Amino acid sequence: MKNKALLLIVLLFLFSCSADKTERELYEETTSSFTYKTYKATSSATVAPAVTLYNHELPDSVAPIKTEYAHLLLGYLWTISKKPAMAFAEADLAQESKDEDVRYLAQSLRSIAMYEQGWDTLAHEESLLAKRQLRKPHSGIQYEATVFYMMLGLAKVYEKDFNQSKFYWAGFANETGIHWPYQLTDAIADIQAKRMQQGLQKFKVLSQDPAVPESLRTVLAERITAIEEKGGDVNSSLFWPKLISALVLDELKKSSNTQIVSLVTMLEGIKEKMPAL
Repeated sequence: MKNKALLLIVLLFLFSCSADKTERELYEETTSSFTYKTYKATSSATVAPAVTLYNHELPDSVAPIKTEYAHLLLGYLWTISKKPAMAFAEADLAQESKDEDVRYLAQSLRSIAMYEQGWDTLAHEESLLAKRQLRKPHSGIQYEATVFYMMLGLAKVYEKDFNQSKFYWAGFANETGIHWPYQLTDAIADIQAKRMQQGLQKFKVLSQDPAVPESLRTVLAERITAIEEKGGDVNSSLFWPKLISALVLDELKKSSNTQIVSLVTMLEGIKEKMPAL
């Protein structure tokens, strides 16, 4: 009898170990890891002094950078670099801000990183935590508005809500002079709504626009063919979110907003100096 009971306990233990972990368990495992804890401590100690030094060198006519916005952008850099523990750490550091907009953006960043991990249910829950939909930032400072529109535009792209996303990209375009994210999400929204002819026409215009990144123009030409031949599904994967989030970073460094250009460059330097974990 004792042997049977022992065997049952062993089997139950093995079953519990082999069972697939939930998204919440995977997230908690990531945010309790050595990598997360070590990186968060390092970033907490490193970013603020770097931002202070950066601000000290700015002319008086330029608004100083807030540390929490540096954490948000670093989190974005880590997300597209496929380093979720670092991205979550930066989101958590930004979440400590007293600024309501920043806390909302931190939730959006966290949901984006979750989508990148394939934790769709958890990511959607995270995106719903914000009590209200912010249409525009409270701040009139250009770099803050840029980060605001970019984060929410990306969050809606990952939610595959392209119709909402394009409104944030319109604000992003006003701040940066970068228009293709709005044009692209506008076209995808048409195709998502089965307005194939309108969407394809917008794709074709984008694919021939020299202001659009060449890699995106190439992809668009391929997608046009696929949609025309097969009625391609724009909701089938993370194809568009991953493409947009990666290209936006490169475009930020070419923006007409000189402060966001220098800020991204500075943060990339910080990122490169962080310990390899």
